[in-house]
Amino acid sequence: MRTGDSEDVQEGRPLASWSDLVLVGLSHREAGVEVREKLAVSPEAIPPLLEALVRDGGLNGAVVLSTCNRLEIYASAPDAQTAESFLRDSLAARCPESAGHLFARRGEAAVRHLFRVAAGLDSIVVGEHQILGQVKTFYHIAHDAGRTDKILNKLFQSSIGAGKAVRSRTGIAQGISSCGGAAVALAGKVLPASQRERRILLVGAGKMAETAAQHMLEDRRAQLVIANRDVERARALASQFGGRAVSLEEGMAAIAEMDVIIASTACPHYIVTRERLAALAGARDGRPLLVIDLGVPRNVDPAAAGIPGVHLYNVDDLEAVISETLSRRRGELQAAESIVGELAGEFCGALAQEPAPRTLTQCRP
Repeated sequence: MRTGDSEDVQEGRPLASWSDLVLVGLSHREAGVEVREKLAVSPEAIPPLLEALVRDGGLNGAVVLSTCNRLEIYASAPDAQTAESFLRDSLAARCPESAGHLFARRGEAAVRHLFRVAAGLDSIVVGEHQILGQVKTFYHIAHDAGRTDKILNKLFQSSIGAGKAVRSRTGIAQGISSCGGAAVALAGKVLPASQRERRILLVGAGKMAETAAQHMLEDRRAQLVIANRDVERARALASQFGGRAVSLEEGMAAIAEMDVIIASTACPHYIVTRERLAALAGARDGRPLLVIDLGVPRNVDPAAAGIPGVHLYNVDDLEAVISETLSRRRGELQAAESIVGELAGEFCGALAQEPAPRTLTQCRP
């Protein structure tokens, strides 16, 4: 039985008189990074994907949310069951291995799920900040492409409000609250405590690299090098955090001198290959090399884990690092879940009273 065929889907009345909400996708809870990376969609590829989904699925609108933790499609449709089957088949066609991992939710269950996502309650790093901005970004991509309707506009605008409310009314974001922070904490656990200095290479200059750099500032022993295809972006980040900016190729050549590599780019192929690491391993005099791959798709060839002295971790491995902080936030988690449930109920109650829009497709707020 596919995940979500029974317990994950709440049957009942449609979310509105003219349409229902359907969610189909998977996250780190259902599938490992080796499956998620095959479904990942770059921002520039989303508008044509949405066009095909709305056209071929008879949908009123759709939003695709693609992050390192998840690939989820939220759709407004006149027939929830038909839409769910279509979306399942569409994702399975993109990645056959995903078929047995997909989950689905409808109506209020889909609303509550998105509110939890925006609040950081469904992330690998619970309470993370980055997901709220990602929800906003992917909503705007769909909206600007003309693929959102009244339900989706109200849903995503309300989810952003819910995410902010949870963070302002609870301490859910206390402790480690980003993948970058978790990566730095992992480095502290793996590297020898006696090691005086830690030379750290950040591959990429995006938000995840920025959060990692912020946490590195707390360790005065860290020497930071930032490598990126766009060297100007690397310089901007390096100047902010007291690091050194280099080109991507220079960064790869500097691996032999590094103690930690944290890779977080949107590149669709391996940047750090097994061959490159193996060739540099002999120049390290037996020093261990910690490699943390935060990319989805992955930035580091997983075969590199077999190289002596290389300790390779991917984004899914961070969950174990932050689990100890969750035990200290149980009360905040319960409060956050209560807020999400309250706001989701209010949203659904208000939407049920809304009149049908003049046109049922591509409605703008």
